[in-house]
Amino acid sequence: MRVLTEKIEENSILRCVRRGMTLIEVMLAVGILAAVMAAGWGSYIAATTNQQRMQEINDRLHGVEQAVNRIVRDMSTAFITAHGDDDSQTEIRYQTGFLGTSDRVDFTSMGYVRMFRNEKVGDQSEISYYLKDMRNSDGDLATYLVRREQAPINDDFTRGGTILPLLDHVLSFKLSYWDDAKAELTISDDGWVDEWDTEHTDYKNRLPSRVKIEIEIEDPLGSDKPMLISTQAQIHLTEVLNF
Repeated sequence: MRVLTEKIEENSILRCVRRGMTLIEVMLAVGILAAVMAAGWGSYIAATTNQQRMQEINDRLHGVEQAVNRIVRDMSTAFITAHGDDDSQTEIRYQTGFLGTSDRVDFTSMGYVRMFRNEKVGDQSEISYYLKDMRNSDGDLATYLVRREQAPINDDFTRGGTILPLLDHVLSFKLSYWDDAKAELTISDDGWVDEWDTEHTDYKNRLPSRVKIEIEIEDPLGSDKPMLISTQAQIHLTEVLNF
């Protein structure tokens, strides 16, 4: 009877041992689990990186859109006056005008927005757009499209005021001006000119009816080919204002 009992206990122990896992089986299971976790983590990192990259691209394009809209809005309110043309006036307190080249434009605008309460300025200001090399947040030198604004208008509408960066990493900034008088004379109906100066005889006391704006930036998608953004701003007050 005792021998039978010992046999039963021995068989029970053997069955318990057989139901357990060997060291090789444990190592194999851990290896499979680690491989699955590594694959899942890699997929997560790739998805997160792609999402971050797409967000950066969207932010970049949104910044370009805002910059272009700002330029168009400012130019649409450009104006000039005959104030100061009277020889009897001994003191000229301010000067209006429109001076444009292929890569810079300075003009007087009626679209100034007051930023501070009780600010003693009207809705008139002088605005400029051009490229300028500036230091970014990392201390590196980069080419920016900048906006200069001075309010109120002073005796030189091309100088003074505050210069703020509008768009970074700009490769080129090109402007063209539509001359209605030239378009009427040319057979090809091409009225675009590269310069406009309201002090010049050909453009005295009048503004271009349209301004073509072309901005070239680095491709946000990472290709070697630059991205070109082109639009036009319509100027509503093209004739001189007599106050």
